[in-house]
Amino acid sequence: MRETSLLVYCVCETPLEPQPGEIRGVDAQPVSLIDDEGLCAVVSDLRHPAGALAADVSRILDFEKVVEVFHRARTVLPFRFGCVLEDEIRAKEALRARRGEYQAFLRRLGGCVEMGVRLLLPRKERAPSGEGGGPDSAVDGAMSAGTSPGLRYLNDRRARYREEERFALEEGDDETVERCRAAFAGLYADFRSERSRIQGTGAFGGDQTASRWRDDRERGVRMASLVFLVKRDREEAFREAFRVLSRTEGMKVLLSGPWPPYNFVPGEEIGK
Repeated sequence: MRETSLLVYCVCETPLEPQPGEIRGVDAQPVSLIDDEGLCAVVSDLRHPAGALAADVSRILDFEKVVEVFHRARTVLPFRFGCVLEDEIRAKEALRARRGEYQAFLRRLGGCVEMGVRLLLPRKERAPSGEGGGPDSAVDGAMSAGTSPGLRYLNDRRARYREEERFALEEGDDETVERCRAAFAGLYADFRSERSRIQGTGAFGGDQTASRWRDDRERGVRMASLVFLVKRDREEAFREAFRVLSRTEGMKVLLSGPWPPYNFVPGEEIGK
């Protein structure tokens, strides 16, 4: 019985290959299995308090590598980084308490991978609103040295709102996302989408996909992320559909995957 807390990577069915003794996880700790009647949690020892487990890039990458190793061999239910249990007893209790739920998810995810498609939408700046500046307003953000702090604050807010407005998502973006999704018709079992604006390097910090799009550096680019749950035997057909899409769409499109299905599992932690 362990005396340290456990960091949980994923849940899967047993038996399982490769042998976990060959794998090291976060902070170079050996990975092991806690089995309860054919359902197991993949864990490693946590040598310090859970609150001190900083989600730095190195640890997140090590965490994801463990999940991906098991995902290549089996269907897994991946957990978010930072899921911690007190000990082996608590892990087995959690597996028993949610056995039916976990088994249902494993059946749904069976034989599937996650594929990501990122659309860098054309930059569309809106025309100026026509609002004129008052006697104390600034031109291009410049203000006289005698301007009060209150007016400087209001001017900064106006400038920020104008910037957000210029990059606001257009109504036509819905049609673009739908057209791109339709390009993969019949090749996926489930689908998610999200739209945002790239803020520059580090815009994906704190996200489980942070390490997967390190080359996105365009500041201010509007972006749509599409994720698909794809059967492994349809992966090559999915890639071919992407190649067709990339040739026909008048925008930059990026493909990522295959990954464990992080976006198709519940966000709560084991034992909750």
